[in-house]
Amino acid sequence: MADTMTSDHFKDATRVDRIEVDCWGLLQAAVHDKSCGWRLPVLATCSHGELRQRTVVLRKVDAQSRMIFVHTDVRSPKIKSIDGNQNVSWLFYDAMRQVQLQLKGLATVHTDDDIAEQVWQDETEFSLRGYMAPYVPGSVRLSPESNLPDEIRHSVPDRVQLSAARANFAVISCSIDTADWLLLRPEGNLRARFIYEGSSVSHADWLAP
Repeated sequence: MADTMTSDHFKDATRVDRIEVDCWGLLQAAVHDKSCGWRLPVLATCSHGELRQRTVVLRKVDAQSRMIFVHTDVRSPKIKSIDGNQNVSWLFYDAMRQVQLQLKGLATVHTDDDIAEQVWQDETEFSLRGYMAPYVPGSVRLSPESNLPDEIRHSVPDRVQLSAARANFAVISCSIDTADWLLLRPEGNLRARFIYEGSSVSHADWLAP
């Protein structure tokens, strides 16, 4: 059963303004609710004509500024992709609620600023241990590889052990400019689109599913 904080969204699917509020409410709740499908979105990037998609973990949402945040290894290919093209798209799907959300916006990579440091401090040691990886993510290995040092493969490192891994840590923030919401229903699907100027909704439209 879903956490109670994510159970009341989209009960009124007739008001487009209510749907927009519920989208950001569920995104915020998904950061902490592991049962919510929106906690694991797909992030798509494009660099030099090559499209790449990958599942990421939603780490922070600022509904007021219409921004979402994830973190990743600074050595990963997605960082170079975003450096070359800030336009990204996100796909969220919650199978229990039968609700899909597509977001588009401009992404920014943070490594040494206050945003990166705050997320680093807020995350658990378990969530950060992957940044102790000795090999560049995606590099070819001769055998199956967890990419974790032997000393932490079956344990959680402390902050002292993690300190050297801070150099591998990056936060990706994304300022959302378009949201496309779809509710799947036996009696007929519903779809709405929201376009933002800054943090405000400039257009809210019903779309044909």
